[in-house]
Amino acid sequence: MSGIIIEKLNNKFAKYLVFSTTTESPLFALEDISNQVSLVDGDMLIFDQLLQTGDAENRFIALTYQNSTFDFSTIKHIQNDKIDNEIRNKVADYLRANVILLKYSILLSKQKECILNGGII
Repeated sequence: MSGIIIEKLNNKFAKYLVFSTTTESPLFALEDISNQVSLVDGDMLIFDQLLQTGDAENRFIALTYQNSTFDFSTIKHIQNDKIDNEIRNKVADYLRANVILLKYSILLSKQKECILNGGII
């Protein structure tokens, strides 16, 4: 699956942030993700589904890599208020650099404007 962005995090909670530039959840690209980065057992990834769900409660998902595969017994939603600005900035910076993607996204007009003006959601 093309359209997957993987960003390394300087975060004690998770090693990578993954988000998609299409309408498909990045969870559909787990094989591509494991082929693009060197994951080791215990690595946690944060999936941001902003372009699939909007800024909804199910936006952020955490998943751990265990025994050379993604361990679905570890999958969990993360409350939006528990996500730090480092993660939100990476997605907002990408969208600011790709204005057409932002323009035609499912985000509300005020959310798009916030991102374009340097804010994060």
